[in-house]
Amino acid sequence: MEAIRSLSEEVFNNLQGFLEPEPSTLYRAIELADSGEKQVMIELGDYELEAWFSSACDEPLGRPASLKLARIHRTPDAGLIIPRVIFNQIFKFMKADPSVKYLISRDYDGFHEFYTEGFLLTRFVGNGSYALVWTFDPITLATTALFINRRRDLFEEFTRVLSEYTTLMSTPSLLCFVSAYFLIRTFDTETGGWELPTIQHIEGKTGFGPHPSGWRGVAPLEYVNRFDINQLTSWLQAVNEVAGNIVNRGRHQKLGLKLLAMIHDEYTRGETFGLTTTSSIDRGKADLEVLQKAIVPIQRHISSYIEYCEYLKDRAERLANVLFALLTHCDADASILLATATKRDSSSMKTIAVMTMVFLPATFFAALFSMPTLQWDQSQVMQGKFWVYWAFTIPVTVAVFAVWVFVYGRHWIRKQLLAYLNSASNKASV
Repeated sequence: MEAIRSLSEEVFNNLQGFLEPEPSTLYRAIELADSGEKQVMIELGDYELEAWFSSACDEPLGRPASLKLARIHRTPDAGLIIPRVIFNQIFKFMKADPSVKYLISRDYDGFHEFYTEGFLLTRFVGNGSYALVWTFDPITLATTALFINRRRDLFEEFTRVLSEYTTLMSTPSLLCFVSAYFLIRTFDTETGGWELPTIQHIEGKTGFGPHPSGWRGVAPLEYVNRFDINQLTSWLQAVNEVAGNIVNRGRHQKLGLKLLAMIHDEYTRGETFGLTTTSSIDRGKADLEVLQKAIVPIQRHISSYIEYCEYLKDRAERLANVLFALLTHCDADASILLATATKRDSSSMKTIAVMTMVFLPATFFAALFSMPTLQWDQSQVMQGKFWVYWAFTIPVTVAVFAVWVFVYGRHWIRKQLLAYLNSASNKASV
């Protein structure tokens, strides 16, 4: 394990970016205690946050179970907005296994656990919205955790759910339970607020969906609404994005099921997590039992959501096929219009060519008869130098045609020349 920790530290130091925060930057944090007292959110500076976590190392024995949770913002390119030194010190005070740093730097999803000598039990939960890292001290019953934003800031909503379970902090599985429950609540809200309304809106506009519009599949195509190609492209992009989001949400909900299943297994085998006293073991088992009783309805909720995601994904894919068909139809219409315009242009060019043919003889003879070599006021109209005109005109005309043939037929000429040379070479060899 020492080699794994060393390699994880190396990857973290090389890959993980840190953005120096503004001097006025404050980190939101909350401390919950198993005393029933209502806790409020606090805001701390860099060094205040470091000192706040360091106090977790000095928790007195016999104190009620506690939980410290702080939020760290992250940039879109996965850089942490906190000084590197402060972050490493917080990790040191948390007594977290350095192996978890690899998961942070690589932006990992899923559940991961590290429990090695010299460090506290360290757990990691990652999903598309946030990453959560925490340790649990079985002696002081103190949990210290970092909440790292990924996509948007959900810290306050998470702590609001967590505050409902402050009497169950004698087990490190509390944050696993809250993560699974919070994730299904959040995704339910987001799916109902964007993915589903987007699909319903486009279905209503196109007339295709689970609710018949009255003409779908019955009326001839000319009676169907025609759509702008840009609008169809925008809808197709939105529907494909919905399908991708739905797949990702289903993947993360399977993580929630794994977390709940793990809590059930821990309860079944009577996991104590290294608790040292009889009272703390009893409290830990009692808290785990309460979580176990709440698992079944949440599992059913998640399973129903996953099934609904599969249905919504299929619905989005079928709608995407319809949009693609409409887009193809619009493209065919555009091709017909282009062909019509091309035909119209061809007719115009034909008209120009005919008019040119009508006036070309007259123009030629007008130019010819106006040449100085033709003297119409004398008895001998054609003068002696008239041959000069033909001496220049005929060779230049031939040269122009030769250049045209070479430019447009050079590949054919080259092919014929190579064929001739190959034929001559074969005859010579025989």
